[in-house]
Amino acid sequence: MPLRLPAPRPEGVFLSAIPCCSFRGRAPTWPQAQVDRDRPVLYSQCNNVPVAATAEHGGSMSPEEVRALFPVLRERAYLFSGGIAPANTRALNALRKHMDYVTYDPGRLYAQDRGTDFVAVRRLFALLMGADPEEVAIVASTSEGTNIAVDLIEPTPGGNVVFDEWSYASTVYPFLLPARQNLERRYVPPRGGIIQLEDMAKAIDDNTVAVGVSHVTPGQGFRQDIAALARIAHAHGALLLVDGAQSAGAMRINLHELDVDFFSCCAMKWLLGAAGVGFLYVARRHLGRVPTRAGYASNRKGFDIHDFELHDTAERFQLGMPNLMGLAFTRPGLEILLETGMDAVERHVLDLSGYCIAGMLDRGVKVLTPLPPEHRLGVIAAEVDNARQLWQFLYDRGVDTYCHDRLFRVDPHVFNNREDIDRFLELLSEFQRQER
Repeated sequence: MPLRLPAPRPEGVFLSAIPCCSFRGRAPTWPQAQVDRDRPVLYSQCNNVPVAATAEHGGSMSPEEVRALFPVLRERAYLFSGGIAPANTRALNALRKHMDYVTYDPGRLYAQDRGTDFVAVRRLFALLMGADPEEVAIVASTSEGTNIAVDLIEPTPGGNVVFDEWSYASTVYPFLLPARQNLERRYVPPRGGIIQLEDMAKAIDDNTVAVGVSHVTPGQGFRQDIAALARIAHAHGALLLVDGAQSAGAMRINLHELDVDFFSCCAMKWLLGAAGVGFLYVARRHLGRVPTRAGYASNRKGFDIHDFELHDTAERFQLGMPNLMGLAFTRPGLEILLETGMDAVERHVLDLSGYCIAGMLDRGVKVLTPLPPEHRLGVIAAEVDNARQLWQFLYDRGVDTYCHDRLFRVDPHVFNNREDIDRFLELLSEFQRQER
């Protein structure tokens, strides 16, 4: 039945056919049964942020229940979470709620409630990642967070910075700018299909100021032993900077246990959030470092230009208004992961990636991702001569993957199942028969 839209008052008017909020005068009220009808909510000790379990252990949701929250899976086998996660129904409801706010009561949103999702998302991310909220800055992307972290690393004369040959471009590029061109750059090549920890150890010495790596490399799907790398770096007085874009949200991570110095990631991939939202973890021991840029959000005193005092938390690395719409979209994704439990997410992702790799190898595909589970996660990379044609063939038949030049990728997440993988593998076989 179509909605009847009264005029001229906005009371009862919604932006979609699914009513997610209504206004009584100037005070919006949200019918909980509509927004949260499929969401079991418990409360953690994280300042009343709703979650159903700790990040590490299994929660109240199974992968099958998570799957039901993603409409795209009704028709397609979506296998590209390492690029952009599909929207879930909770995020859609949150966006409708946010847009109703912006449409009918933006003054209250700005003056009173603009920080609600910011505070919640920061706490949820900290809980998910084994960090303290004070150590987390909300940024726009992995690359922005990485650049902020690099600005905090002193370019000591005679120093060096160590990467591997698979380090992401946005980890390397900031060290190529004039302020850090005095640093020697060392690149550790792969050996035996992986980056060997002993080769990284040989490259790191007492003059190393920083080590920059990807937790999971996007072009190969190789997972680094971050805890071991942190021990090696710290033994030489070096800082460890980690790009976590392909690991955060796909595996159990405890940043305190890993003992990294800086960890940057984005919400739009495995964290089931929005583009334009990212996170920078700065270990508490580094919160006294002074940023190279500042805005009103960096200052404990806000807008007082005569009284400037940086926050003593990671908020000192933030400049201004966060992406409010993106935060509204991101919050439900973090809640879903917490309700599922990251141990369960990691087990499911490893099961699917192992199953998929085995099927691709059986079909003669040159898989780049290591098979041992300790060296992989959710990114499955392969070298395919006609990768673009394969991608198009799959896309036209309802399977979403990724390609770039000869690189071909399949990235299953917790909402996928073996039937999705089977669908991909069957179409892969069909494509191979046509290409012969």
